[in-house]
Amino acid sequence: MKVLTKTLTTLLGVAALAGQAHAAQPEKDVRFVGDTQFSGFCKAIVMDDIRILRSSLSRNVGRIGASQREVLRLITAEDGLTCNGTSLIEFSVERDANSVHDFLVSRS
Repeated sequence: MKVLTKTLTTLLGVAALAGQAHAAQPEKDVRFVGDTQFSGFCKAIVMDDIRILRSSLSRNVGRIGASQREVLRLITAEDGLTCNGTSLIEFSVERDANSVHDFLVSRS
């Protein structure tokens, strides 16, 4: 009886962990190709996550611009960063990333 209880407990624990790991993955399958150095910006749009966007802005201060505001201005410019061949703002509209879109539009 104890063996059955331990086995059942182990199976339930594994099932619970597997469910949590699955929930952490993005809903849509995305593959980054080409220069993936700035893929964090595209990932933020795909996941509609402002936290990832802010993190990407912080990481690129000094590489793209002198401040987060300047990095944001440069990546959202007409000839700035693109995801899937479109600008970040257009890509956020295509992906229905409303939170990120609002952030990009209000700050750029």
